[in-house]
Amino acid sequence: MLKLRTTKKDMPGRESLLVNYSTKSRYAEAYRTLRTNIYFSLMEKDLNSLVITSSLQEEGKTTTVANLAYTISQTGKSVLMVDADLRRPGLSSRFGVKKAVGFSNIIADILGRPVNKGEIADYGLRDLIQLNSLQQRTCVLNISNKENEIALYFLKGELVDVFWKNRPDSRKLANTLVKEKLLNETEANLALGHQKKSVRRLGSILLTLGLIDEKELNKILSVQVMEAFRIAVEMESGTFSVNPISEDEIHLAELQTVNFSQLTRELFSADIYSPYIRSNIESNILPTEEKNLFLLPSGSIPPNPSELIGSAKTSYLLSQLKNRFDVVVIDSSPVMPASDVLLLAKQVDGVVVVVEAGKTNRTVVKDVTQQLSKAKANILGILLNRADMTKGSYYKYYQTYYGS
Repeated sequence: MLKLRTTKKDMPGRESLLVNYSTKSRYAEAYRTLRTNIYFSLMEKDLNSLVITSSLQEEGKTTTVANLAYTISQTGKSVLMVDADLRRPGLSSRFGVKKAVGFSNIIADILGRPVNKGEIADYGLRDLIQLNSLQQRTCVLNISNKENEIALYFLKGELVDVFWKNRPDSRKLANTLVKEKLLNETEANLALGHQKKSVRRLGSILLTLGLIDEKELNKILSVQVMEAFRIAVEMESGTFSVNPISEDEIHLAELQTVNFSQLTRELFSADIYSPYIRSNIESNILPTEEKNLFLLPSGSIPPNPSELIGSAKTSYLLSQLKNRFDVVVIDSSPVMPASDVLLLAKQVDGVVVVVEAGKTNRTVVKDVTQQLSKAKANILGILLNRADMTKGSYYKYYQTYYGS
């Protein structure tokens, strides 16, 4: 486990960690106050992720992340610290982590690397659909074993069609529609006759002829698609392959009425087996010696931090982390040197800006808050750091109340 208490020369900033101070110190009380304020601003609304940033470098944002996360974890909540400063990562070094796979590697190598073939046992259906979607591929995903064959078609990452070995042919579909009293025999035969003269699918012809309501057709086709999904989910052995195709090879006519996004959400709402993505995320989350407190290191410094942070893959990773932990506290790069935090702010529930007293002037702070507001960030507040609290009435009150 990663240690939080021992101060070492090769772990800069460790002396400022909260565990080295008395629980009755002004330092500890300040973070408890911050925790309480954030609770009323964020957690009371059932939101659980926030970014800690600063105007400039070295204003104390990384120390704030570590101490705030530690303070929240003391309430019994599971807390994940994420080192998402991909330019000058500092949070990982506070815990003695130097070269470790982490945040950037999961996004670029796990979620961003195309998987073109493999064994079904190593990749669940959820994994394969999610990877093709995040990578915005136009391709066909073929899944097969001795009993079944299923092909899923993707257009720029969107699932748009499904074929399977035992898919009902046009006559069976027409019979189903007649049985459900959505068509009569004459209408069914008319549509089948038109189909013989074209390459179009029966559903498209029925819609063109005005013989069936689009919503009613969607219900029937959705049931068939979900049956294909069920078969694929239950396939515990076999192989899969992913092959690029052109957009012309995808026939949208019949299934264009099916809401695949809704169907996949329904499929994924259950605890569907996800051996590849979930296990790779979990394996890179490091426990600390403090109960309920975990760390996701920054990982390798990428050549394009802003592009990486602004991607759909980052949004997906954060959604998985927020589902896994009660609270996610993210250390991001400062606002002024780069746009990283402006991209990240859209993907979390709130932002706290750390400002060092006596260092950052009001003009800079105003500019920072304006930039965050334009980025649609939910600014929870400005944290004044390293202020001299020995001056003024607060210090006298604290001395009297705690006797410290």
